[in-house]
Amino acid sequence: MPPARRGSPRTLLPATADGGARLDRLAGLAALLLGLLVFTWRLATPSPWRDEAVTVAVASRSAREIWDLVQTVDLVHAPFYLLAHALFGGDVDITEVRSISVVAAALTGPLLYGTARRAAGGGSSGRLAGATAALLWVSMPFVSRYAQEARPYACAALLVTASTYLLLRASTPGGEDRRGWWALYALSLPAIVATNTVALLVVLGHAGWILTGRARHRVPGLLAAGAGGVLCLPLLWAQSTQQAQVAFLQRPDPGELLAHATFALGSPAGAVVAGVAAVVAGLFARARRLVLLGLLWGVVPVPLLWLVSQVHPLWTTRYLVFVAPGTCLLLAAVATVGVPAAWRARRRLGRLPLLAAGLLVALVAGTGLPMQLVFRDPVIGHGENMRATAAYVDREKQPGDAVLFLPDGDYRYRVINQLYPAAFAGVRDVALARTAAESSTLVGVERSPDDLTAAMAGVRRVWVIGGPGAVITASAGDKRKAELLAQGYRLASEHDERAFSVRLYVAVPAAPAAG
Repeated sequence: MPPARRGSPRTLLPATADGGARLDRLAGLAALLLGLLVFTWRLATPSPWRDEAVTVAVASRSAREIWDLVQTVDLVHAPFYLLAHALFGGDVDITEVRSISVVAAALTGPLLYGTARRAAGGGSSGRLAGATAALLWVSMPFVSRYAQEARPYACAALLVTASTYLLLRASTPGGEDRRGWWALYALSLPAIVATNTVALLVVLGHAGWILTGRARHRVPGLLAAGAGGVLCLPLLWAQSTQQAQVAFLQRPDPGELLAHATFALGSPAGAVVAGVAAVVAGLFARARRLVLLGLLWGVVPVPLLWLVSQVHPLWTTRYLVFVAPGTCLLLAAVATVGVPAAWRARRRLGRLPLLAAGLLVALVAGTGLPMQLVFRDPVIGHGENMRATAAYVDREKQPGDAVLFLPDGDYRYRVINQLYPAAFAGVRDVALARTAAESSTLVGVERSPDDLTAAMAGVRRVWVIGGPGAVITASAGDKRKAELLAQGYRLASEHDERAFSVRLYVAVPAAPAAG
């Protein structure tokens, strides 16, 4: 190959530029493949829980039926429902829908690598921070839990991370035209809101990054964020009309802050490790803006949501999955701890950042391993055992059986026969007046109490599916179900699974007429 001429593009590039870009691509690919490996491990093993069942049931409807539904409920999940329907059609499987979250979580790893590398200033220190952040992301059991969830929380984390990466691309040194990056950043904000309203709190981190950056980036940064905020307004207004959807949430007590930290880090030991790493990063990391970004994105939204929830309850751990990438950034800042000049000459001490990062990843992975196994357990992995509940009915049912869901107000019960229609084939949902798809609701509309009385006539065996413990009768329809069962049936058997109880009632023969 002839030598390059003076002034040619080859001579204008740093000698390590191509090698560095190649290394970044390899690191991103490794993060993607490792994420796919970890997040697909036992993907199909845990039984679905009620929200996942709703996803499968809704995504199996036509696009028109999905659109009709989200006019009154679940608007924030509409993109996920439509995506699942577009990918898998009208016969959606739980593992297929979970695979969307797997891919989203796996893609977050390379973006997290790139974000941490840029936030740490590039170079070998930046690459070490990026690798640490990506490895922490894959190691955290909290991430695996929602990477295997048939809900959009992993997608929200991906969009939040992509938005932050776009911000950094627009506001870090480089020769390219940044206007496109600013425009993409602005468009990313409504995309975040479309999947998780609470995730818009990431703009706290974005504001911190813009305001502490170069002066020439502040105006375009604030303008882009403002434009994105304006684009969010119609979505925020539409979502605000469905606030009844979160009416079940309660005001959190102070203990839930610690409980969230323990759950997110996998164990009390994991929370201690993360706390120590955060303190070390805060005191000694050279990448100060990385620390600030990680703090405002990966920590501050948690107590802030807790405070807001004292007035308007929105607190639930799954709404905070978007915080996890920011937490990884904060912890990854330990890879940039300053090493005194006198130590650098000593080979082992000069490797202190690498050793600190490696120890951190090992401790987070090790302390989180038990919960990685718990989250993949077939019974307790996702908190409810719908699969075993449906299997029990399938084994024990007889021709002519009917089923009642009590209480009707808790959708976890009736949605089970939408998720497992084969298990309930031949078992008539005797209280159902209009199906979920017909009524544009999640689980359908029940008969009136009087109509239910007529519909129960002649039914000999009734399966009653609800929660363990005492039967709850909150509505008039539920009270009528309990009355009919008490007057004409006896409890023949009772079988409990996690979060479910299956009771079989058999009709009592009518007493012979006197005389």
